[in-house]
Parts: sequence; structure tokens; C-alpha cells
Amino acid sequence: MITPEIFHKIKIIVIGFLFGAILLIVLSVIQKIIAGYTPLLHKHCIILVLFGGVSGSLITHYLFKIKTLNKALQQRVKTLESILPICSYCKKIRKPKTDSKDPNSWQHLESYITDRTASQFSHGICPDCMKIIHGKKYSIKPKPAKPEPN
Repeated sequence: MITPEIFHKIKIIVIGFLFGAILLIVLSVIQKIIAGYTPLLHKHCIILVLFGGVSGSLITHYLFKIKTLNKALQQRVKTLESILPICSYCKKIRKPKTDSKDPNSWQHLESYITDRTASQFSHGICPDCMKIIHGKKYSIKPKPAKPEPN
């Protein structure tokens, strides 16, 4: 069964084929007129139709694909561009269009971003937090500089 989306894609490709074929024939006729030849349509016309049609179909197919990918990209950017209500203490994010008093409307930062993007998280502890957690037992020792080979 042909869905409306597939039908639209086929329609775009057929229009591209016809447009490409007509454009190549017109340009060929103009080129022959400029060169001083009589533009007679003959057996080479089928080659122009096929070549122009296939080229036009390919161009419209890729333009359609680019348009689809642009829409998806704009949607992802729109998702990440909005202002995020975040708890200043635990860093949970409130889901869009939910009540701030509802405990189910708050989501961990990591899961919020992972659900909406292809990003994944790895966890560690920064030096400042390590000092808070472990106190003076933890100290950063700078790595000795390696001498550069001459």
C-alpha cells in the first residue's frame, strides 16, 4: 500500500525527472541555435530525455532528503534551545508544560538530555568536589613536565 508520504516522494521524483528532461532539451536547443545549427529533434533526443530526467530525479531526491533532514535538525535545535527550569540544589529539570509542585514532573539532568539527544554521560568527580568529599587527604599533584626531545 502506498502511504501519502511515499506518494509525495514519488510525485517529487517524477516532477524532477520531467523538469530535468525538459531543461536539458531546452538548453540543447539553445546551444544548437547559438552554434548556428538547425535545432531538429532526432534520435539523440531520447538520450537527452533520459539523461536530463535521471539527473533531475536525483537532484530532487537529494533536495527532498536535505529538506527532511533540515526539519529534523531544526526540531532537535528547538528542543535544546528552550529555557530549562532547573533545581538550583539537585540539578533536576522540570519537564516542559508541567506543574512545578508535582514530584513526577522533575527529571534528572542526565536522563532529560539523554532522552532528547544522542548524548550519553559518564560520571566522575571534579577536583573541587573531591576536596569537599575527602578533605585534605586529597590533593592535586601537578604532573612533572616532560622534556621535549631535540
